[in-house]
Amino acid sequence: MVDQLASILPATFGVTGLLYLWLAARVQSKSGETANHAIALFLFLVGAMILGSALTYNTQDLTLYSIGRVLSLAGGGFVPVAVYYVYRDYTFGPPTRAFLAMLCAIPVATTLMALTNPLHEILWSVNGVPGGLQFTDARQHGWFRFVHAPFAYGLFTYSIIALTARLRDIATAHRRNVLLFMLAAVMPLAVSFGNTILRLGPYDFPFTSITLTALLPFYWYLCLGLRVYDFSPLTYHTLLNHLHDPIIVLNKSQRILAVNSAAQTLLERPERELIGRHLWNDVPEAQVLREHAASTDLSQTVRMQRDQFYEIYTSRLIGPNGSEQGILLACRDVTKRKLAQKALADSEHLIRSLVENSSNGILRFALENDDETNEIVRFRCTFANRAAEKFLRTDGVTLVGMPLDKIELLDPSRLLDRFMGSSATNSRVNYETSIELEESECWLRVVGEPVGEDISVTLIDITARKRNENKILRDSLRDPLTGVLNRRGFEKEGIDSISRTTRGAVLYLDLNQFKTINDRFGHQAGDALLKAFGHRLEYCLRPEDLLARLGGDEFSIILPDVDIEDVKHVATRLVETGSEPYIIQGQEITCTASVGIALIPQHGDTLWELVSVADRAMYNVKSMSQSASNDCAAYVDAAIAS
Repeated sequence: MVDQLASILPATFGVTGLLYLWLAARVQSKSGETANHAIALFLFLVGAMILGSALTYNTQDLTLYSIGRVLSLAGGGFVPVAVYYVYRDYTFGPPTRAFLAMLCAIPVATTLMALTNPLHEILWSVNGVPGGLQFTDARQHGWFRFVHAPFAYGLFTYSIIALTARLRDIATAHRRNVLLFMLAAVMPLAVSFGNTILRLGPYDFPFTSITLTALLPFYWYLCLGLRVYDFSPLTYHTLLNHLHDPIIVLNKSQRILAVNSAAQTLLERPERELIGRHLWNDVPEAQVLREHAASTDLSQTVRMQRDQFYEIYTSRLIGPNGSEQGILLACRDVTKRKLAQKALADSEHLIRSLVENSSNGILRFALENDDETNEIVRFRCTFANRAAEKFLRTDGVTLVGMPLDKIELLDPSRLLDRFMGSSATNSRVNYETSIELEESECWLRVVGEPVGEDISVTLIDITARKRNENKILRDSLRDPLTGVLNRRGFEKEGIDSISRTTRGAVLYLDLNQFKTINDRFGHQAGDALLKAFGHRLEYCLRPEDLLARLGGDEFSIILPDVDIEDVKHVATRLVETGSEPYIIQGQEITCTASVGIALIPQHGDTLWELVSVADRAMYNVKSMSQSASNDCAAYVDAAIAS
């Protein structure tokens, strides 16, 4: 039997240790930022301990034995630290790094001693015996017996007992998982303690590793089934500290049992100075609460020091058997709300004054119901400020009491469609309307929105904005130098003009040798020449014709609703007029013009298609521009695109 175990256990421990390591890696990979990573560390250390047993059990190889003892001692030393971390994380929160470093001092020392044991044999020694090697019992050595073992078993036991004592602070939903984890940790602890300290059974037999091997399915279920590593609970005490409202718990004698962080701030004392004190007699800051705690399940607003206002809620604490356990006081800071209410009351007159003297017209309409059918009959004005009376020109007749459908300047149909009838909704309506005044036109933005069952209407004078928008729009469509349409304006109006005509033409013109003139006489002279050229072109056109400067010295013209003879006549006049001498800065400048003609619809039916055809036609007859002054009609005929 012993021989069979000697051959089976090392392999079994090796597979089990590797499975524990794989499980630790799986837990670590699945753990989120807030998960309990100490569980993965615990599993890793358990796996290391079992692998240590696989290497040390029944071996005569000194190297394998040394490696196994290092793994077993390191794992056994750090496992209690991992369990302590789990306990703290489940209750008070993780310990500080400094405290963890202090706890790790003995396991680190043990690991270093194990690594260097051949030099000093503090943890074990090797004796040669007939048939092989004999390794001494670790319990025979002082460091293990007086330092390592008391630390490991003491910290492990303390962590389990402390976690048991804090179970009631853990949420009920998580308590079962914690109990199962404790059970899985206590069983190998008890086996190891009985074998190592109580000397039950031979020390060199791996009782603890066998127990951990048997518990592998249970740990598997805890981690991958119950996902115990995802549990990083907060204690009830911690939850109370996360509340912004001060909480004070009193016993039946009205002495303080607990206070959260907010209550400590309110009472200006730490919890250790408040626990056990009689709230009313020993804490002067709470005297104002005394009369309000006489009745239970009560809400009152009281004024504390520093001009703070709190709503005090008092409630009896009833135990499982129905007996009264004490009183809970919850204090909600309502200072901002009280100050806001006071400010609102102080500003009521100001608000009324602002509404009455506002430059915006403000009206309110209340609905009238039919007494028999209870259906909405109409909306009637119940309030109108001075600006509304001015905008709607009631001529001395007040708007108050007037039905909405009678105030025609509001375009009331839009408001009634939105707020009255079968299709009525509670959404806001926003539209613009114009009012003809004696001296000019006035634009108003009308904003209507529901206020309970009534509707509020605001009138905003947007006349200045409308005028500015129109001016900006006009300016954005005009060439600032010549005053004719620019490319954007030409596209906007040209597309519409071409879509409305069945015949006509698009002309493309430019000035010959403009660059030479610009270089010779300067840019100011060139700009003056372009302005003069644009004015001459405008002079030759009808009001319905469109003229635009596309860029540089290039111009384009749309002639809607004309036949080809009229097109030739206009083109001839444009070329002749544009080629006449100019007087620029006191100098006579001669600059001829070239033209290309695209006919509608022969050469296209879209604006830029026709412009492109006319542009090509102009460049095709550029060589004739010199003779155009002699035979302009022939030049114009040639300028028509083929």
